[in-house]
Amino acid sequence: MNDRFFIHQITVYHTTDDENFAIQHYDGKNLPKVYFRHNKKTNKIDKGIQEGSTGSITIPTTDKLDVSSNDYVVEGIVEDEFDLSNLQAKYQVFKVVSVDDNRKGGLPHYKIGVSE
Repeated sequence: MNDRFFIHQITVYHTTDDENFAIQHYDGKNLPKVYFRHNKKTNKIDKGIQEGSTGSITIPTTDKLDVSSNDYVVEGIVEDEFDLSNLQAKYQVFKVVSVDDNRKGGLPHYKIGVSE
């Protein structure tokens, strides 16, 4: 994969077995940088307007990653402890809705679907 596309940094709050959250920084140091594309959407519904964002994150790697559908993602490097309401007040927080392991073949990567 072409490294010039993988310029984004994210923080993943990964759910551990004991229901706590481990912070993972995809910053190009210990874990790779990523490509993060997200879209802001507005829908008209019978009760007014509903806003939200969806997106996809591509992580180029051959290593197994600890990312699951119980995790949360913030764009950029964030050091805050996990408290969902505090994070949402300060940042745009995404919930992981899908994790596709595409490490086989010529372009090994993970594709993660997120929603606000």
